[in-house]
Amino acid sequence: MEIDLKKENSKNIFFIMAASLVFSAFFQLGSSSMTNLMNLLIIGGGSVMFSAVSLMITNILPQSIKHKLVFTRLKNELPACKIDKLCQKDSRVEYSSVKARWPEVFADDITPDARNSRWYQQIYRPVKDTKEVLQAHRTFLLYRDSFSGLLLIFLATVFWSFAADSKIIGEISPAVFLIQGALVFFSFLAARVSGNRFVVNAVAAAE
Repeated sequence: MEIDLKKENSKNIFFIMAASLVFSAFFQLGSSSMTNLMNLLIIGGGSVMFSAVSLMITNILPQSIKHKLVFTRLKNELPACKIDKLCQKDSRVEYSSVKARWPEVFADDITPDARNSRWYQQIYRPVKDTKEVLQAHRTFLLYRDSFSGLLLIFLATVFWSFAADSKIIGEISPAVFLIQGALVFFSFLAARVSGNRFVVNAVAAAE
């Protein structure tokens, strides 16, 4: 199912990355450049091409790396590894009730990896095709992959600022780093929040 959800998100992710590049070009070249048809064609074509390449790299980047980046952990990074803590903080879930129903998932003495595996088998799989869980999963994948693509664009801009000849487009404007950095930060937050919400949504749907 995840492959299908990723395909559904591909168009939106492409447009998000293209928008980042267009805004970057606007701040780098100035509004006057946008009135020139040739400049618009170059900017548009370049944005489409680089967005396509970024999307391709994002799609082949291992999920484990994306998850480590989003949840800033090298080990046991998946949110279901701490589903017990997430459920205790969520008002939609009666923690004593879910702990009694799935003692093997919410036991205090199991490893995070085992907790994630049991959440997947006992809670997520039975409800994975329900509307609320599908939507939460789709949203998480959208923000996770958008974050990966936007981070790639930001790192490419940083590399360009150090390695490329400034005579080509001039020194990279601080505004470009600001807009790209803001997009990376907000997509990071969105991916992290939606990932946590996704695993709790499965618990709420399974109750």
